[in-house]
Amino acid sequence: MNKRIYLIYILFIGLLVSCSKDVAINPDQVAFDAADGIKGAQIYDHPLNYASASQTDYPNAQTNFWRCKSCHGWDLRGQSGVLINKPSSATYPVAAAGNLYTSSRSKSIRVLFDAVKKSGGRKKGTYDATHPEYSSILTDAQIWDVVKFLKVTSHNVDDFYTTTTTGTYPTGTKTFSNIGKDGNAATGLVTYNKNCAVCHGTDGRKINIYCQDLFLGEMFRKDPHEMQHKAIWGMPNDRENIDKGCTFAGTMPAMPITDQDIRNMMVMGQDVTKFP
Repeated sequence: MNKRIYLIYILFIGLLVSCSKDVAINPDQVAFDAADGIKGAQIYDHPLNYASASQTDYPNAQTNFWRCKSCHGWDLRGQSGVLINKPSSATYPVAAAGNLYTSSRSKSIRVLFDAVKKSGGRKKGTYDATHPEYSSILTDAQIWDVVKFLKVTSHNVDDFYTTTTTGTYPTGTKTFSNIGKDGNAATGLVTYNKNCAVCHGTDGRKINIYCQDLFLGEMFRKDPHEMQHKAIWGMPNDRENIDKGCTFAGTMPAMPITDQDIRNMMVMGQDVTKFP
């Protein structure tokens, strides 16, 4: 081997070694890439109901202390969003001060994972103002699902409706307007009839939601923050209401629809004649 070929060979080997170092496997990235943001959205709704096979290990009265949405809201904005008028109580936690949607976009996946897992946080059976230690009920894979939801899947609710707030938490007020931004009611009805009417009925009154005389039309008009979440990602069993004897609290599957489909159905749902 002449000197020139030898030098080229050495340089080539050096490049291979350098590249192999640059592409070293990052286990966090592997876990994050494998995670499911739709599952993460359902866990965000209710970690205990998603992960637990039974409800015997925690009291019904305290389940809201473990639901991500209870502190952060369906809109992920905590005290500055839909929870601005939701005070804490013996059965409901204090709303989070920060905007989780914004902060999740700026934080690393490891920081988010550690924050959700929260070693040293509130354990099951105790109910204080600290963040829950979800490692006691969720697997690492499920926590990565939540991180995927926060980092990628979660919605910017401004794309679906306008929220106007006044005052400060917990005595502020909120109103919704422009529900279903740029949506089309006729197109929404087509999507609804194809995917939703079989369970909810053509007028949205087949399911008495939570057995509280709450029907789909009212949800579209008064709770767009919950609708934009559940319409596409579904929900786990609502065991609290099932335990009370409610027959309208079963699992809602994730739906094969788009964000635009949700906006279209939101506009559709403003029709109080078709969806009373």
